[in-house]
Amino acid sequence: MAGSDPAGDGPTGKRPASVSAAERRERVAAARRAEAAKERRRRQLIIGSVVAGLLILAAVIGFAVQSSREESKPVVLPSTATGPDKSIVVGQASAPVTVDIYEDFQCPACGQLEKTTGSTISDLIDAGDIKVNYHLMSFLGPESVRAANAASAAADENKFKPFHDALFADQPTEHTDGYQNDTLIEKGASVGLTSTAFVDAVRNGTYEGYVAKVDENASRAGVTSTPTVLVDSKQLSADQLTPDGLKAAVAAAKKNG
Repeated sequence: MAGSDPAGDGPTGKRPASVSAAERRERVAAARRAEAAKERRRRQLIIGSVVAGLLILAAVIGFAVQSSREESKPVVLPSTATGPDKSIVVGQASAPVTVDIYEDFQCPACGQLEKTTGSTISDLIDAGDIKVNYHLMSFLGPESVRAANAASAAADENKFKPFHDALFADQPTEHTDGYQNDTLIEKGASVGLTSTAFVDAVRNGTYEGYVAKVDENASRAGVTSTPTVLVDSKQLSADQLTPDGLKAAVAAAKKNG
């Protein structure tokens, strides 16, 4: 029949060109060389990216260290920072029981503690039963630093407790702009802090070096959360952080002391 391919090689009767063994080997070798080159480029890209990342990280760390050195401030102590670890002391030196309070002005639990036991603490101080070492921590951010700095300035004018109580009475939501310097100055004025020294200390961050040192000392003492309350060096449990629990702990300390 016309157009038939008796050799079975298709309608044209032509066979495909044969490929020699040498050509096949060369093609395989070329493919392998191309794959090897591709792998080398991939490795070089990875290594380059890692090196670039390390250089960027080193630059960031160097900048942070340098900035920290440049921005660090001298440790200026408030006049009433006479307690352990330079804590601010409120109460009579002769009080038989010592209470240590580690707190952050932004800490919601600290605000709740003040709301629950603040008046009890004030009553015990006024009665001469306790003196309180206030450790003003600031690990929750710059808002905490500003508030602690302002409270330290208030302490230097013997108005720490009223200013402290006023801040907690109007505690803003954590990580908001409630503790701006202007707000802190206004809060100070509400408790009689109107001196140029107070205003300048708030605006200039005079006690920020001291505030940083308090955090450092608290960490060294093993304090990992706020509020932390100790009565004669014995830490109270969460269940004891009530008016009755605090009174009982103070009474027991007086009895044992």
